[in-house]
Amino acid sequence: MGAIRTAEAALQHNAEDWMEVCRRNVPGEAPFSTAEDNRLALVFLTAGRMARDVLQGILFRTAGSRSARDGERMQLYFRDAATYWTHGGPTMAEPLHRRVGCHRLGLLSDGIPLLP
Repeated sequence: MGAIRTAEAALQHNAEDWMEVCRRNVPGEAPFSTAEDNRLALVFLTAGRMARDVLQGILFRTAGSRSARDGERMQLYFRDAATYWTHGGPTMAEPLHRRVGCHRLGLLSDGIPLLP
């Protein structure tokens, strides 16, 4: 429950950050920058990774082999998590780490592609 609640809290806080960045962008107070977008995306991806790790590493593993049969709820959850994990978003985590690191150090990150 700790990891799931942590991922949930990260999503909630990040959504609030996203709304604040949007609020500042609309009247022209501050642009919605690539640095902000990368930071927000990285938090969303990290929370998704945490939830998937709990499902795969704890819940599915300890539910027993019966839960892997077609139509079982846990099998559906595992399949949904596998679909998420093979989506384009999670593959962007490593480049996003690099981009966010560059932004924090005041370096350019324009040359770091998100997808190979």
